[in-house]
Amino acid sequence: MLCNAIFGYINPCGGKPFRGLCLDLVRMDYLPCTVLLPSYHLRSLQKVKIISYFSSQNFYILLCVIIKEWIYNLMDRNIICENTCIKLADNGNIRIRGRHTVQNGCLAFDWSNSGFGFAFTGTGFIISLGGYDCHEIGYVKVVVDGVRRQRFAVVNGKEKLIIEGLADKRHRVEVIKVTESDNPILFESIILSGKDATLNNPPFNSPRRIEFIGDSMTAGYGVLADHTERAYNTYQQDSSYSFAYLTAEKCDADARYICISGKGIVCNCEGNYEDVKTGEYYNRQTRLGGVCNDGWEPHVVVINIGTNDCCGNAKDEEFIPAAKDLLKKVRERYKDAQIIWTYGVMTQRFADTIREIIREMSETDKKLHFLYMESIEGNPAENGAAAHPNVRASIRVSKLLYKKIRSVTGWRNAIPADVEFNGEE
Repeated sequence: MLCNAIFGYINPCGGKPFRGLCLDLVRMDYLPCTVLLPSYHLRSLQKVKIISYFSSQNFYILLCVIIKEWIYNLMDRNIICENTCIKLADNGNIRIRGRHTVQNGCLAFDWSNSGFGFAFTGTGFIISLGGYDCHEIGYVKVVVDGVRRQRFAVVNGKEKLIIEGLADKRHRVEVIKVTESDNPILFESIILSGKDATLNNPPFNSPRRIEFIGDSMTAGYGVLADHTERAYNTYQQDSSYSFAYLTAEKCDADARYICISGKGIVCNCEGNYEDVKTGEYYNRQTRLGGVCNDGWEPHVVVINIGTNDCCGNAKDEEFIPAAKDLLKKVRERYKDAQIIWTYGVMTQRFADTIREIIREMSETDKKLHFLYMESIEGNPAENGAAAHPNVRASIRVSKLLYKKIRSVTGWRNAIPADVEFNGEE
């Protein structure tokens, strides 16, 4: 049985940093006094030596100490800088991504791919959360300098998101919520590390903006799973590998993702007509309510809705007025946006119906478009969990949608790079 000897650094927000050691005492069941290792490595850089131990009836207390010369060297280099605990809420150097609220002094995000970005000079950072109350594990992805560095599991919000070992220079960071939950993940603060670590001016917003309105496909449901998987597991969901996120990356656009798995415009995937519908949640501040009135205006709105209505056995005479009503609501909210309804990846059921709706309404609204997509049905190579598209399918769809967006907007010099995915995140 091995034990973890923990070295830490205390720097409470609002208080004076403690420039020393935080010693964790590790309890163990009673063991023979013969199996202790001579040293233990923490995060590959910090070496802790066990110089003594004490036994009692039920546990040992391990006494750990850092090598004296190493401590002095650490403090000389000022690895954890004073006064670098930065509150995220209402900080002008933090760039918010997506709809959000502020709860208990923390930034609160519940929509897929919502989060925040910042730029700093230093070698790493620690992000503290403000709580998370959900029966399923949530996941947060950290992107540094355009590279998807790590995906963190969030169980209760007591976790720390730690990125370290970066070159001591300016970095751009994006923190993204990549799984669904009605309860938001709260982000409280950042501690920067590195000599003279500083929070810089925020990253620039792209002049291009896209809003995606959708369901599980937009949310990246099951995108990481094998095609044999039938259940829903959050570790197999990653909205940053959905067709929507990949398209926004290709377009070099800021984007918002208003999507809830299982929902439709007539009924949900189980045929429940009383469940919340897309036309009811598309303008919400959070997944559960409120109205978003922050003035954010997209140049393009992409709608991918209708799969769950098919699963719920909605009829054409129900679907047609609901689809027209959604388009009218979106147009009322965004008077100048190009609106693209894409459909077909998971089912062909309403493809012709939607095409005809767009043809009819585009006679008076020239900024309405339809984009048909080939289905993944019967193609295991493009199937993730529960017949949803996997990463391969997302890449295919994003390429087609990217071309469509360019054709209706005239955008040029976008980012056509493909995403590399090795299945290990």
